[in-house]
Amino acid sequence: MLGLQIVLRSCRAAQKGSIRKISALYITGDKANENYATLQPYLDFAGTFDEAASLEQSIASRGLDISVESVFRKYQKYQTHHEQLQRVVGEREAVTKNLKEVTKKGGSELQIEELKEQGKTLRNDLKALKQALYPIEDDFIHDFLHLPNRLHAQCPTGDREVLLYRHSLPGSTSNVPSHLERKDLIHFVDNNRYYMMEQAAHFDVNAMQSLGRYFVTKGDFVQTANPDFVRCVLLEANATPLADYHMVREEHLQNKINTAYLTGGAAFESYLGAMTKLCVYPSVLPLRYVCCGRSYNRAEAQHYGPTPSLYTATQTNAVQSFVATQTADEANAQLEHILSLAIDFYKALDVPFRIVYAPAASLTPSESLRAVIEVYAPSLQRYVCVGRISNYGDFVSKRILFSTRREKHYDFLHLVGGPVLYTTRLIAALLEHNIRLVDCKLVGASSSGGKPTMEQDLQQFKDLFT
Repeated sequence: MLGLQIVLRSCRAAQKGSIRKISALYITGDKANENYATLQPYLDFAGTFDEAASLEQSIASRGLDISVESVFRKYQKYQTHHEQLQRVVGEREAVTKNLKEVTKKGGSELQIEELKEQGKTLRNDLKALKQALYPIEDDFIHDFLHLPNRLHAQCPTGDREVLLYRHSLPGSTSNVPSHLERKDLIHFVDNNRYYMMEQAAHFDVNAMQSLGRYFVTKGDFVQTANPDFVRCVLLEANATPLADYHMVREEHLQNKINTAYLTGGAAFESYLGAMTKLCVYPSVLPLRYVCCGRSYNRAEAQHYGPTPSLYTATQTNAVQSFVATQTADEANAQLEHILSLAIDFYKALDVPFRIVYAPAASLTPSESLRAVIEVYAPSLQRYVCVGRISNYGDFVSKRILFSTRREKHYDFLHLVGGPVLYTTRLIAALLEHNIRLVDCKLVGASSSGGKPTMEQDLQQFKDLFT
């Protein structure tokens, strides 16, 4: 029996709002005494406001309450004060240079004293301007960081998804019993605690490992092991709502605003730490990574009703994909590549599933396009998400400084990725379709066919100590 249980203490007070007034991604100078800047994101002010029309369309389609005009006015105010500050910096540097030259040439004491007084005045002016700029900068940058990514040309802007692929139609599914009635395979306590038993436990692990192996052997991916905990700065870089994950209370936290969150290794954000401030050669692109591990995302479970079940569980085994490319066209091709591999996996299970483009309103601010893999859940009489692949463009790369060097200039990489499998929801749907888990065909399975017996598992465990 495999026990799946979260053991952590979460500080829920900090998670009541998804937008914080203090950012771990951008720290102004007045807060530098208590906190340190982990990274300084690339903020493309000119590029953002030059294409205000597409940005406004993205905001409207997502249903966000953001005024581009208001943010732009704050930018103008920030820019005016910043230019004034730079002029004083320039004047002070000129006075310092002039003072050195006069002193070297043996100028009069009166002239030297006047330059010193002028330098003191400029120093005080500079200090006052900095103090005045900090709240202006903080207010503007806070709003700027919450501007969303521009939508992909294929992203539906209405309230309906767009069907890309369908494999078989669901049959008559009226009054189908819930998967929770299979007490021999599932012991469900609540959304945070449940136990897989017998063949459900085997399938939970085998499906994840088989799909990961298939991505490596057939998709030319490299398998990685990622951290289960991610710092807040990376969640902000990906514009992930902080309420999606559990915040972890730490006893001795040096940077008080850069707290840790439990994401699981099979989360897109868990890749970002390794990619932060990374510059790669174009010859190694595209980078293709896949990870098998845990996922603790709480957001999606809310879409499947108030009744707790494996569909609403906040944790699951998962297979996460991550791809970096140099151009937008290459990113589009890699998204199709991932979908092709995923289709092979779900077709082999012979379960009704489909792939759709999600409407803009359901995307996170960092996503420009999301393809959702959905399996039909008979007890709910609807499709449920068992995987998704997103196109982020270069939105996230600019925030974490993930780039490639081309001649003498740097290009920010285009990112594609997402969990292509949530095992918990898939198991629930398969049981409700009366599909025997032991008979499921898993692409990428080992030579044993992906159906190891408990005796084989026990022997493999004993072999570790012989």
